[in-house]
Amino acid sequence: MAYSLEATLILDKNLFDAALQPGVRTALAPSNQQLRQAENETFGRLLDAQGNFLPGACLQRDCPLCKTAHESATFLMRAYGMHLVRCPSCRLVYSREVINQEFERQRYQESNASEANLALKENPAYAGLDRQKASYVIGRLSAYAGSGKLLDIGSSSGALLRAGEMSGWQACGIEINAPAADLSKKNGLDVACGQYPYAMPSNWREFDAIAALDVLEHIPDPLSFLASVRDHLKPNGWLVVQVPNFSSLLLTIEGTRNNNICHGHWSYFDRYTLGTLMQESGFEIHFLETYISELDRVLAYPDAIIEAAWHNLSDSPLNAPRELTVERLHSEMLGYKLFGIFRKLST
Repeated sequence: MAYSLEATLILDKNLFDAALQPGVRTALAPSNQQLRQAENETFGRLLDAQGNFLPGACLQRDCPLCKTAHESATFLMRAYGMHLVRCPSCRLVYSREVINQEFERQRYQESNASEANLALKENPAYAGLDRQKASYVIGRLSAYAGSGKLLDIGSSSGALLRAGEMSGWQACGIEINAPAADLSKKNGLDVACGQYPYAMPSNWREFDAIAALDVLEHIPDPLSFLASVRDHLKPNGWLVVQVPNFSSLLLTIEGTRNNNICHGHWSYFDRYTLGTLMQESGFEIHFLETYISELDRVLAYPDAIIEAAWHNLSDSPLNAPRELTVERLHSEMLGYKLFGIFRKLST
């Protein structure tokens, strides 16, 4: 039975917004720089001198949501060999190219980028934000689902698993990055190492809830992925999702310079296309918002650039960019991440 935690738990998404936490940007700068350098080296190994994918490194695909041919899509931007296009039928933005499975496996399991990503997660400043976010996510989920068996797909260093256990959930995770999975195991968490769903232990069956935070954008075929998620959920089970918001104000300002435009991010969702994907996959929307504002990074740009990006995204006026608040940004659904809670529909 669902119940509300609002009276006993403060559900404040500003607690894990780096833009609102003094000193966090400075503390994260070395780890972020190391990650960007490692990612650029990893990306570069797949590209020729002209910035195109090496022969055999990638495959072309049609729209992963509605299967409309990519030839009819509208070109938006080019980055790291990828052509980002918008489907004329369902409006999803996606990369026409995806890395082949062997290159993708190497990127996750053998590259310096994986180690640098884990180093960022272990940075005390990042880990503090991650714990706050995990508590928020579990609080939101528990308000709908109570507690039960929870699977975290892409469990990383295990922050969500720990928060779930502290709130009465029987939590387990699956993580493709071996160092991250090993760290979680050393910390006493129940984690399987490998790719979902293939590395799932045979005794991991029906779950009351499944979390997929920063996962869907990595999946070349999200419909098949969500079909598997449905199979692992109990009737009326819950799915928690976080994805980068392609309609965030910062990404609109930065375009290909934004770090969410990268190899491994094959689909780029806004609130409408995420909703369409969930409905097509047999889930109903119960909660959807944006969190993580990146407002400090937005305000580093000139007013004219901020205003142009805002008017490209919203019909409401922005009269004074310097007076833009986190609350206003999220009310327009222009924050950096989309976060939603969805319920499995009966077939």
